[in-house]
Amino acid sequence: MNVIQELQVIHQQIQTLDIKVEQLIQSLMIQGESLNKDLQTAITEEYETIYPLAIDTGFFKGKKPTGVIFEETERINVGTWKKVFQTILCRCDADPEKHVALMNLRGKVSGRERVLLSKESENMRSPLKIAENLYVETHYDTETLLRILLTRILSAVNYDVSHISVAIRNS
Repeated sequence: MNVIQELQVIHQQIQTLDIKVEQLIQSLMIQGESLNKDLQTAITEEYETIYPLAIDTGFFKGKKPTGVIFEETERINVGTWKKVFQTILCRCDADPEKHVALMNLRGKVSGRERVLLSKESENMRSPLKIAENLYVETHYDTETLLRILLTRILSAVNYDVSHISVAIRNS
């Protein structure tokens, strides 16, 4: 065997080795992704529990939110019920049709003493800006805040909440 043939054999062995290394890397990456998902699920299950938003609002009283999940795939981390409220209402407002409905609802949804949706933050104790000329009152406890969100605002604009869940920190 001459030098050229030996080099061709070595070159072929290197190519075979490259293919095997690439296959091994792919296999490890797939296993790693699986392990990461399993680990993430285990940590999540230990740290928090996920509940549909549409359950009784009283259930959430005294609990600490950690995230809002849309369509079971998109998660937005939050640490307060006010942030849950804002996240969901901003998502609703992002839909052009719902934005118009929310704007039309301003001044028409009131609590006992204050308006809940307004084009200005004046006369609100804890206003939260959702969009330009759209403020919402948030000075309420968890149960009331969620009830206002679900029954007084989102149902009034026909916003489907069946695809929304809330992650709650396990105690």
